[in-house]
Order: sequence, then structure tokens, then C-alpha cells
Amino acid sequence: MPSSARIRKALLPLAVAPVAALSLLNSGSAQAASVATWDKVAFCESTNNWQNQNPRYDLYGGLQILQSTWVAFGGRDYAPRADLATKEQQIRIAEKILADQGVMAWPHCGPPAGLGDDHADPFPPKPTDPGMTSLTAGDFNGDGKKDLVAVEVKSGKLFSYPGTGNGRLGDRVEIGDGGWNGMKDLTVADMNKDGKDDLIATETSTGKLFLYPGNGNGVGSRIEIGRGGWNGLKDLFTGDFNGDGKKDVGATEISTGKLVLYPGTGNINGLGALGDRVEIGKGGWNGMNKLVGPGDVNKDGKDDLIATETSTGKLFLYPGTGNGIGDRTEIGTGGWNGISDYAGADFNGDGIGDLAAVESEPGETGKLYFYPGTGNGRSGDRTEIGNGGW
Repeated sequence: MPSSARIRKALLPLAVAPVAALSLLNSGSAQAASVATWDKVAFCESTNNWQNQNPRYDLYGGLQILQSTWVAFGGRDYAPRADLATKEQQIRIAEKILADQGVMAWPHCGPPAGLGDDHADPFPPKPTDPGMTSLTAGDFNGDGKKDLVAVEVKSGKLFSYPGTGNGRLGDRVEIGDGGWNGMKDLTVADMNKDGKDDLIATETSTGKLFLYPGNGNGVGSRIEIGRGGWNGLKDLFTGDFNGDGKKDVGATEISTGKLVLYPGTGNINGLGALGDRVEIGKGGWNGMNKLVGPGDVNKDGKDDLIATETSTGKLFLYPGTGNGIGDRTEIGTGGWNGISDYAGADFNGDGIGDLAAVESEPGETGKLYFYPGTGNGRSGDRTEIGNGGW
């Protein structure tokens, strides 16, 4: 029988005994250890096989945890046995055993791995809010180059990151005071063809749609262009999808999963900015997310639509036809669910739509990447253009 198994069998009654009794046998309390140290223990115990099974001695997982000990310390909240749990879950239970029984719960492998000398938190708390959210893109400083626009979560302020014309970004400039956390589905287009990009967003509290006209130095006072009810739509995007030379607003209708388009009229003075909506995509669009209109991606002179399929993490291009959108083409294999947000525009001035995207875990800050359009519908190799904090 392995020495670890003997010790933990001997300590098993202690796992469910009063704490006072436990303290008598703890040879030096050890409260925590880093993942790297637990990896050393696991290498010694199971050659780092976190699905290891040793039924002869009733030991399981990478750290060879006795089944009754796994149960006593709450392991069944994760899985019936340690080998059926994830590595992180096994370590979290091992942390409880370590704090209760000390390093000698793994007498053969714990001390040589430095288990009693580490004291690091293996899974420190992670940031709860992303740094920036609601990415979109447009020219807001009048230099003819597309800028990246985003809302800072902690302040609710709106910032523009000026485009340099080569896919990279300059120092950010505040273009909207606090309160933008109350807006959602930001999207951009030159709605009145005055050569200045305008910002469109839904007010969450009222469901109204507002347009913030571009003035060449940020945005002006907002104008209501859609009465309440826009909370029933999601993933707003813009582009000329009916071939009349005017930018339209599209979205997914949440209740039906249909893709709908509100044709632009060329007028931004109030509720006449958008015409009656038309359906351009049947049900199923609730399975897509992060819809953006980056412009002309395939160099056919028509605005296109890009979206991520939630179930597969694949990125798809829906080419504009001048009368809606055509059949989709996969332009990015699985993994795009790891992209928390992206914006589309011609960021490098070559006339082809690009993407600027944030890669992050849910609720965490991440890195910003530039994906250049190639003109054939696909994106080129990505380049990091923004360090952590996104």
C-alpha cells in the first residue's frame, strides 16, 4: 500500500472528527499552496494524471485522495470521485485537506514538493468587471480614419481610441460623460450622409433608440429615433443592406429569433430617421451573437455582416446582396466564444472591413487584437494592439 494511502487511512477518522482532535496530529499547519506546488505533488502521486484511478486502495485523482476523505471534505459537490472532477476542483478540495490535516496528508510527496512552505492562494480572486465594453467603431475626430469606441465599465464614460490608419490606436479621448452604462448595443454609421459618423444606442431603462450625431470632434446632443420597444431587440448593427446608398439599422428580434432591418431614410431629425422594418433573416438568429457590420469585407462593393455562432464558437460572414444578406461562409473556426466583444470597420485604410476584438474570460479584462480583412472574406493573422485592461 502506498505510504500516502496509509497515512490518509490513519487520518480518515480525523476528517470527520472535531477540530480540536485534528489539531493534535497536525505537524505544522499549512493553509494553501500554489498550483505549481500542487502539480509537483500530483507528479509524485500520479505522474500528473488527474484522472488516475487506484481502486485497490480507494485513491483517486491526480493527488490520490482517499474516497471517504473526498466525501468528508465536500468533494461530491463537484463530482462523485476525485478522478471525475477537474484539476481545479481537486485542488480546491486538497486545499481543505491541507488546511485541516497538514502537509502529512501526503507524507511521501508533500514535503519534497514544498507543500508546507508555499502558502500561496492557488486561485486568487479574479476581476469582476471588464475594463471596457460595448465596442463599436467610426470616425469621431474627422481625420478620415476609423476609431475604436468603447464604454469604461467603472465610470460609465465613453471613450474614443483614435485610429492611426495602420490598424493601431492612439491615446484615448473621452467623448461622452458618465451614464453610458445605461446604454446598450452601440453601433455606428453616417446616417445622414454628411460625412460624419453618428453613434446609435438603446437606452436600457426606456427601450428607446437614440442617435448621437457626430460633429467631427466627438458626438452631439442625442436625438430619439425609435420609441420604446428596442429592449426587445439585441445585437444592433449598421450598413447599407438594401442598396439605396443609405445606412440602415439591423438587429435580432429576441422573441422570434428573426433578423430584421430598419431602412435608413437619410434623415436624423427625430423619429423619421428609420423606415418600416423588413425581415432579412428567418428564425435562428438567437443562436448568433456579436453581430457587426464592418463594411465591405469581400470587396464586392456591398456592406457585409459578421456574427459568431454561440454553440460552436465559429465566426461567419453573411455577404450583403444589395437586397439583404446571402448564404453564410465560415471565416473563423471555433474559439470565437473566447472573444468577449468586437467591433468592425476599415481600421487600416485599405478599403476592406477589419475587426478589433477583445479576448477575455467572462467578467474579466483581456487583450485587444486587430484582425485585418484580406478581401476574400477571411481575416489575416491577428496582431495585439492593446494590453490587458480591455
